Amino acid sequence: MSTAREIIQQHWAFANHRDWSNFARLLDPALRYEVPQTREYIESGEGYLDMFRTWPGAWTATIQKLICEEASAVCVIDFAIGAEVVVGISIFELDGSRIVAVTDYWPEPYEPPLRVSSHMKRRAE
Repeated sequence: MSTAREIIQQHWAFANHRDWSNFARLLDPALRYEVPQTREYIESGEGYLDMFRTWPGAWTATIQKLICEEASAVCVIDFAIGAEVVVGISIFELDGSRIVAVTDYWPEPYEPPLRVSSHMKRRAE
């Protein structure tokens, strides 16, 4: 069985390499994704995968800090699209070897971009 650290490292490695079949294996079908800052959320592992798969541009995520417990992790990344780099903070919850919840925080205020994924929803203000 993989550790939380290994699972989160695989998450970002598979995402960066656009290895969607292996990325999908890390996700619980009922995964919950939340961005409190923009009120966006997704209610499935399939939707979370689709968000990554449809994110525009040649982006990469580089782990800067990863703090893990048995079933949770906090990960700070540099998310780069071209020359622009923004810091992201993700809180992951795991059940065994699957990710069951992700909450993303972006320290810089922003309006979310137009989403291609039909799985992304947004709560009213």
